[in-house]
Amino acid sequence: MVPEYLIPYIAYVAALVICGVAIWKGDRPLKLAATVLIVAWAITPIFMGSGRHVVDYPITIIDTNTAVIMVWISMRWRKVWCAILAALTILLVLVPFVHLSDPGIHPYNRYAANNIISNFQLIVVAVATWLVRDRRRAGEGVLQP
Repeated sequence: MVPEYLIPYIAYVAALVICGVAIWKGDRPLKLAATVLIVAWAITPIFMGSGRHVVDYPITIIDTNTAVIMVWISMRWRKVWCAILAALTILLVLVPFVHLSDPGIHPYNRYAANNIISNFQLIVVAVATWLVRDRRRAGEGVLQP
């Protein structure tokens, strides 16, 4: 059994591995999206506030910039996984404001929502990496004119 205090570190290592493989094996939009995600996740702990406020403004600014970049990637390359990743990032931006608008929501529910959305982002990046790899393997046997 893994001690509770190690779970965030294991999650960061998993995110680093998944995004690292995406950067290594992916196409241009996947490399860019994985880089943006891993940089955003890496700098988030640096700017975390005291936690006394419902909306942590530096984190909201980081998440908003990440969402804007993801929407740009989605509109630039028009891939389904890009759109899903952009939608999940927009949801991450909205979670603190939903918590702010309804005081009956417990803070742990907000943290759980953030974790679930982040895990879905990692799943999308992993599936996109797998699809890009399979597409490249399928094209290896085809002769190009």
